[in-house]
Amino acid sequence: MKKTLRRILFCCAAIVLALNGILHLTDTLAGRRALTEATAVHFIDVGQGDAALLLSGGQAVLIDAGTKEGGAAVVRYLQDLGVKRLFAAVATHPHADHIGGMAQVLEAFPVDAFYMGTETANTAAYSKMLDALEARGVRPSVPKDGDKLEFSSGASLTFLGPDGDVPASNLNDRSLITLFRAGDRSVLLMGDAEAAAEQSLLRRHPALPCDILKVGHHGGATSTSPALLEAVTPSAAVISCGLDNDYGHPSEQALENLSRAGVADVRVTAQAGTVVIPLDPTSSSKENAA
Repeated sequence: MKKTLRRILFCCAAIVLALNGILHLTDTLAGRRALTEATAVHFIDVGQGDAALLLSGGQAVLIDAGTKEGGAAVVRYLQDLGVKRLFAAVATHPHADHIGGMAQVLEAFPVDAFYMGTETANTAAYSKMLDALEARGVRPSVPKDGDKLEFSSGASLTFLGPDGDVPASNLNDRSLITLFRAGDRSVLLMGDAEAAAEQSLLRRHPALPCDILKVGHHGGATSTSPALLEAVTPSAAVISCGLDNDYGHPSEQALENLSRAGVADVRVTAQAGTVVIPLDPTSSSKENAA
């Protein structure tokens, strides 16, 4: 009788331990940690690709999601921060190093709004992103120049292009360009915009100062012109690229242009890893590598 009772108690204890483990795992996967109310930009290290997370007032906006291989890392990063849903997601343009991981993100998190351009791509990454949007019941929006997404904190994300004068022959130039503003501080995110897109931006917005520049096209030689830097006058710049990548990013030309423009604080994710920039008024203007 005692042996039977002991076996029953042992089995019950084992079941309780197993359930506790499952609950702990579920909590971890669900990102139980509360998302910070602070305002910051996280340039997530996704290798040769782009992924930027904007946080403010407990809301999260993701701009691009890296490659297919980097998608899982983006999902984990967001979960570790306590992100449970996305206020919005943005696909700057349909190249795989920007949208390859977007389907995985959309499968992991509900999203209130999704922004993308009119350009399409006959690729698996693009098709999977559309399938994930359809599964979520989210209809993507195509933003116009000047459209603004307002955070509850008062921060905002403004869409600045591309305009109709940018030819569709180069998908990089058709990247959505955005300006994230919090109080008197701002971050200009250029996607993969090259010369034609930069010229169009300056024609429409000749005075567009920002504190932080997310350098276009991973620091390629055809982006980050002296004219752009003269107009936006950033105090710091971030370049998202992979270590020893096949494209030679960041290029010597882009780095030289930044140096000549007096931008001494340049962070490259290939060396620094994920770069976190706090934007709250009381925070330091220096970036921190995560």
